[in-house]
Amino acid sequence: MSHWERLAAQSQTYAENDYQKAGYRLIMEQVLYASDPRSRTAYELVIRHRKDYDTLLAQLGMTITHNPHMGYVVATPSQYVAEKMRLTETRLALVLRRLYDDKMHATEIIAGEAFVDMIELERAYKDLLNRELPPIAILNEQLLAMKRYGIARLEETRDEQRHQVVIRPGIVDVLGETALLQLAAHANTLEEEDADEAA
Repeated sequence: MSHWERLAAQSQTYAENDYQKAGYRLIMEQVLYASDPRSRTAYELVIRHRKDYDTLLAQLGMTITHNPHMGYVVATPSQYVAEKMRLTETRLALVLRRLYDDKMHATEIIAGEAFVDMIELERAYKDLLNRELPPIAILNEQLLAMKRYGIARLEETRDEQRHQVVIRPGIVDVLGETALLQLAAHANTLEEEDADEAA
């Protein structure tokens, strides 16, 4: 009998594959939020059986961080793999983290989330990177990647400003100080490679 089978037998609520799916979802999505209907069960299982998931993820070189106040759990690689992000995604992630910090300092955070409209995002992108924001189709693709990393999501609004970006609280752990330094170095390396290829 596997470990998950034993837990399922004791639970009477969850099946073996619920425990497996919770671990898989944490690894794939990196951040699980209690407030998200899709990940609520996985979040609860990981929190309830934290030692089991700590052991499992440690074998993969990952650690789990739980923020009970903001209601999320994060799986962070011990060796941050910056290469999984494309240069354009790296740029956007760095801008989003800066915007989140600015909103946090201005106490403009609602339930741990920072809301940024497209005008504000465009201004920050230009100010911080000295670049124009990518066209909307490319930006939407990049924001989907940010959603997969558990750090942002796109939300429609009722006014004339059709979309806003919601920067999620997990960005603080996903893009912690070490990860930010590695991402910045990764972005610089890719830019140098692009410059060499263009020369």
